[in-house]
Amino acid sequence: MAKMRCAAAMVKVLDALGTEVAFVYNGHGNWAILDAIAHESRIKGIICRTEDQGVHMADGYYRAKRRGPLPIVSTSVGPGNMNIAPALANAFYESAAMVVLAGGGATHWYDRGGIEEFYRYAPDEWVQTVKVYTKKALVISRPDTAVEMLLRAYKTAVTGRPGPVVLQVPFDIQHSEVEFNESANARQWTDLRPPGPDRSAIRDAARWIAKASRPLIFVSSGIHHAGAHGELARLVERFGLPLCTSTMGKGSYPENRPLCLGPIGRSGAGHANRAAGACDLLIAVGTHFSDIDTGGWTLFHIPDQTRLIHIDIDPTEIARAYPPEVGIVADAKLALTALLEELESLNLQSNRWAKWREEITRWKEEWEQNVAPLRHSEQAPLSYSRVCHEVSQYLNQFYPEASVFVDTGHLLSFAPAFYPVIQPTFHHCGFFHRMGWSLPAAFGCRLARPQQPVVALMGDGSFFFTCTALATAYEYDLPIIAVVMNNRTLQIERELMKKLYGRIAFCDFVKQSTKEPWNPDLVALAQAMGVKGKKVSTPPELAPALKEALESGGSWVIDVEIDPNSPGYRSVWYPYPNNFWAPMGEIPKHF
Repeated sequence: MAKMRCAAAMVKVLDALGTEVAFVYNGHGNWAILDAIAHESRIKGIICRTEDQGVHMADGYYRAKRRGPLPIVSTSVGPGNMNIAPALANAFYESAAMVVLAGGGATHWYDRGGIEEFYRYAPDEWVQTVKVYTKKALVISRPDTAVEMLLRAYKTAVTGRPGPVVLQVPFDIQHSEVEFNESANARQWTDLRPPGPDRSAIRDAARWIAKASRPLIFVSSGIHHAGAHGELARLVERFGLPLCTSTMGKGSYPENRPLCLGPIGRSGAGHANRAAGACDLLIAVGTHFSDIDTGGWTLFHIPDQTRLIHIDIDPTEIARAYPPEVGIVADAKLALTALLEELESLNLQSNRWAKWREEITRWKEEWEQNVAPLRHSEQAPLSYSRVCHEVSQYLNQFYPEASVFVDTGHLLSFAPAFYPVIQPTFHHCGFFHRMGWSLPAAFGCRLARPQQPVVALMGDGSFFFTCTALATAYEYDLPIIAVVMNNRTLQIERELMKKLYGRIAFCDFVKQSTKEPWNPDLVALAQAMGVKGKKVSTPPELAPALKEALESGGSWVIDVEIDPNSPGYRSVWYPYPNNFWAPMGEIPKHF
């Protein structure tokens, strides 16, 4: 047994678990943790410009790997810890695992109202504020149990449905001396195998598939988390089952293959939405049926017309939105493996659903013809649809392994349908839609996959939330490319407010004295952070600018001039009701 500071012992455990990176921001509450990371471990520390960016970077890092070793985040007391709240919630709702070591005040000062203590109602209660959007959040109460509490926290983050865990470490406990067994095997505490499916449920699911006339597979990020891409491909191709995805599930199966219909939902592919409405059996894997993905729960007709098989590692997601015929709590990879075996035993032939596939193909041809003018629009300023199409075409052809990070906003009206994906390297901020997520998350991904380029697509509103991540990219020589759609407005809010109310409020960024649309010079701003920039005003300029940025080996901002009046694409209009008090299913829709 060696004696050392508690903070050093905790960091040694993380080192033993193979931890590669910690995203940190220095404050007086986490000095001992940072000192141990910098001077007593092999962990690479990344100094972030803001605490929330550290969490987003850890989020992007985890999504690039979807497995351990986990990224670590360290923040300090008071506002330093509070700054991570929206980023932490985004990671939680998209199942991004990490461990946050949050500094805390000394316990012998508790309830005195010392600097930055959350003390009004009880001794330091900061962790209470994050419990609803983390897998677990707790305060380490004794130095001699700190290592065990860290190991349990790590196990919680990686098992079942992954997610962030927060440990607040009081300042005096960080510095307390503890005995530490450096020869102990930390991995034994954290190496748990994923849950497999109930065999009788798999048999029932296979029987439902065998008697279906119009089956459809619907997948989301559960496929990515489980690494079940191969199993999904075998299921789809062996039995000729058409597949659609959520936006988070893009890349689960290549969208350039005939059986992939692309994404469904508010801005999904038209033929995919038609298939969702017409199927008689839905096999849903690793998805939670959000309103965005289901057009406000209008696409599927469950259970009246369509029967549901729902597979998810999180039992709380099954039967949340729709009642299943078969609900299976399991890891997606293990469940699909078992389902493949069971279906093989039934000797099903793929040609049994040939007419169903032919019908979907006709729908696809119609939709592709209808949206072709949007993909190839020559309007200047540019349209979102042309930008998404152009960037995807270029990357898929010349950089197929590149990672793409897509932010929220008006971009979410176009990227699902107009950015086809052929590799599982497409990432969207997801259900919680935190603006600005994409740029620091892209940096975290570049750290995890340094040999492959990373491109972040975002609007100008999102860019200003986290643009200082470019300074971090410059400091660490990890280039990222930001394609910023600049329209000087919050366009999705602008469009929908006008549709709902006939007028807008607080959407446009303008110089108040002249009422002219205004933004800072994005190229000059990029250059001030050590990054190159280029302005794009017409469609023919976009691909050459992207080529120059990717070939340069450095970070870039491509400032794309966007028409603020071009309408958003909708495959299904989001159903805002006239009467919010009417029961679900009986609501008259405003639009």
